[in-house]
Amino acid sequence: MKDISNLISIKKKMVVPLLFIIIFSYFLFIIFIAYFPDFLGQQFFNSSISYGIVFGFLLILIIFIVTLVYVFLSNKYLEPEIKKITS
Repeated sequence: MKDISNLISIKKKMVVPLLFIIIFSYFLFIIFIAYFPDFLGQQFFNSSISYGIVFGFLLILIIFIVTLVYVFLSNKYLEPEIKKITS
């Protein structure tokens, strides 16, 4: 039973900060869309790409990086705990 509670504790320590990063970035993007639409419509360095496109791409990039971090941490910390429980 102690192994399972240790597994849950490790998972909470991993998931909560990553979840906060995702939720914060999504809400920040939505707030920018709601309150600063003119800024997001401006061209990025006189190109055909707007700041909205750039921020949307950065949001996708943040989610990708958070996913990679979760997979790395899961393989490093969760998998050994799961193997201890199942063996």
